[in-house]
Amino acid sequence: MAYEEGGWRRKAQIGYYALAEKVATPLVRIGVTPDVLTVAGVVFSIGAGILFALGEIFWGGIVLWLSGIMDPLDGTVARLTGKASRSGALFDSTMDRYAEFFIFFGFLVYFRSGWMFYVVMLALMGSLMVSYVKARGESLGQKEVRGLMQRPERLILLMIGTILNTPFNHFLFSDCDNCTVKGVLLILAVLTNVTAIERLVTGRRELSK
Repeated sequence: MAYEEGGWRRKAQIGYYALAEKVATPLVRIGVTPDVLTVAGVVFSIGAGILFALGEIFWGGIVLWLSGIMDPLDGTVARLTGKASRSGALFDSTMDRYAEFFIFFGFLVYFRSGWMFYVVMLALMGSLMVSYVKARGESLGQKEVRGLMQRPERLILLMIGTILNTPFNHFLFSDCDNCTVKGVLLILAVLTNVTAIERLVTGRRELSK
């Protein structure tokens, strides 16, 4: 089963990066740099966070989708132009953390007076810890870091939950306010922390050998 899942993931990644390359090629021709795309992704994330804070969940999801498009393009453009570097990777990873914070900060403002505030806090904490445990483990020599809730999965869940929030609430959950996005945030609050703990346990096991 693990082998089949790994094969499925590899095929999905190949298709994903092939699509990113097709989109990135015209950008390379007009001289767009990887850093420009990285910053654009953060700007879109700030916009999404502001819209979430104002309660514009659907439009925040659309802007978040634009931010998600930027996410694979900067690395693809860097590879196509031969500008891939460790400094660029550091800048990209740092900006990704800022982008994620702005998104969750918007939800914290919107849900500031209810129990969902604490759910969003857990989701933010788990998301940051998933990335931190991976980065720290690799810096200490860990060879392979796995886990379910990586950044692409987190972005996809958030995009689905926010964009479908309005139609789902209108047709399926009319008696529940923002049930779709609340459900996604609950899933993230649980699974990100489970993933972080799983990475910590497996990392300690590998590094103790």
